[in-house]
Amino acid sequence: MNHPCWIELSSPDVAAARAFYGSLFGWEFEEPGPMGFGVTALKDGKRVAGLSPQPADAPAGQPAFWSVYFRVASLDDFLEASGEAGGQAMMAIPEFDGTAGVALVADPAGTAFGVLEYPDERGFTTLGAVGAPMWFELHTKDFSVRDFYSRAFEWEFTVEGDSDDFRYATYELGGVREPEKEAHPVGGLLDNTKLPIPAHWESYIRVDDVAATTARVKELGGEVLADAHESLHGTVARYIDAQNAAFTVIRPN
Repeated sequence: MNHPCWIELSSPDVAAARAFYGSLFGWEFEEPGPMGFGVTALKDGKRVAGLSPQPADAPAGQPAFWSVYFRVASLDDFLEASGEAGGQAMMAIPEFDGTAGVALVADPAGTAFGVLEYPDERGFTTLGAVGAPMWFELHTKDFSVRDFYSRAFEWEFTVEGDSDDFRYATYELGGVREPEKEAHPVGGLLDNTKLPIPAHWESYIRVDDVAATTARVKELGGEVLADAHESLHGTVARYIDAQNAAFTVIRPN
C-alpha cells in the first residue's frame, strides 16, 4: 500500500482528450472509469489512466489537468496520519461508491494529491511499459516537505542532489528497506523554486522515442513546455496537450 495507483485527467472535453491521447500513446478506452465515471485508458489491454469530465461548476475556461492518486490500506488511518504530519484533508468521501473511499489531501506546502482506498484491483494493471506511467514526481517549493511524506506514507528518501542548482530526492515505498533486496525507487521530489511553474504532482509516461513523441504532440495541437533533455533516469520532455494540461514523457536509461 501507500503507492501510486492511478492518474486521472480532468477535462472540459473528454472526447477531444480521448482523440489526443489515443493518437499519441496508442491508448484505447472503455467505460466507465474505475470510480464509476469518465473512461479508463488501456494500453495493450492494461489499465493505465483515466479521463473524466470536469465538474459542472468548474470555472469557465479552466484548463484540463492531471492528478496523481495513491492507494492506502485505510482512508481514515491515512487521514489521521496525514493530519498529524501537517497535511490537510481538502475533501474526503469514505464510501464513494459503497466500497471505495477517496480523499483530496494537501501536503504542508499546499500541494494537492489524491488518495484511494479500495478492496479490489481497480487501479493500474501495468506500470513502466511503453505508453504507461513509470515515474511519479513532486515538484515543490519546499524541499523539507519530504518529512511529511516520510511520516504519512512511510516512504524512504535518498537525496540525489542538495545544492541551490539541483535539489532532488527519490523515494521508495513502505518503511524499512530490506537489505537483501535492491532498492527500487518509484518517484522523486524536485525543488522547483527557481522554475516558473507551480508546485504539483505529475507522472511520467514511458515512450520509445522522445523526438517522435514531440513531433506527434505538435501534430495533435499540443505544445512543448520543456525540450527533450537528459535527467538522472532518462531522456525527458514536457508538454501541454490541446486542452492545456501539462504532462511529461520519459525514455528511461
